[in-house]
Amino acid sequence: MARFEENLFTGDEPALAEVIAEDCILQIVGSGGVATSTGRDEVLAALLGISASNPVAGHLEAAITHGKAAAAWGQWENSSDGDDIQHFSHTLWFRTNKAEEFAQIRVFHP
Repeated sequence: MARFEENLFTGDEPALAEVIAEDCILQIVGSGGVATSTGRDEVLAALLGISASNPVAGHLEAAITHGKAAAAWGQWENSSDGDDIQHFSHTLWFRTNKAEEFAQIRVFHP
């Protein structure tokens, strides 16, 4: 889970593609509502759109897995002076208990 967050932060497309199931569903929840993407290519493009803000620093407060469920939260800093902080919370569900691919991802961003 922590590696997924690191790959999301850095925008590592090949690493993210390895853990997104072919029929994955992504929901990005924000103040404007929910945007849904379906399928590896669409989900990957949407996730890379999140990391396109090019944060200068990140802090992962926690990354937890239990069975098929996983969660992580923390913050990204979009400026070096610390004035532009974006908090996040991500919940993910693995396809199987082997925790190899994500079948569903829900991203909470303001």
